[in-house]
Amino acid sequence: MNSDLKFFSQEWCDVAREVANANDEMYRGFKDAATFSNYMGFGVIGRPDLAVHLEWKAGRILSWTPAQYEESEIWAIINGDLSTWSECAAGKAVGSKLLMAGKLKLAKGPITAAIENAKAFNSFLVSWGQVPTDWTV
Repeated sequence: MNSDLKFFSQEWCDVAREVANANDEMYRGFKDAATFSNYMGFGVIGRPDLAVHLEWKAGRILSWTPAQYEESEIWAIINGDLSTWSECAAGKAVGSKLLMAGKLKLAKGPITAAIENAKAFNSFLVSWGQVPTDWTV
C-alpha cells in the first residue's frame, strides 16, 4: 500500500501524535496525567535507525520525532522487535504484559512507573493501529 507511512518516520510520528492525543482512554489510564511530563524513547531492537523520542506534558504528547535528544535527557526508553510493536498496534498483544514478560525491554526508566501507567501505555500502543503503517522498514 503506497499510502501507508513508514513506521517511525516523521510523517508516521505526526499522525500517531494526533491519534494518541485524541485517545481519552490513554489519558484516563495515567496514574496522574497532570504530572506525566517526561521525555521518552521508543526503539526497534537491532535497528538504531528506528528510534523515536516523545515529549509528554500533562499526559499529552507535545512532540514525537525521530531520535533527537541525548540519552541523559530521556526519562524512559522502551525497545521491542518490529513484529512486537506491530502486534501491540493491532491489539493482538498487550504492551504492559509484554513488558513484564521481557518481549518489550525497558532499557531505561522506573519499572514502577510502567506498572502504575500500564492502562495508558496499552491504550497508547493500540492507538498506533489507527495509523496506516508500512511495517516493512
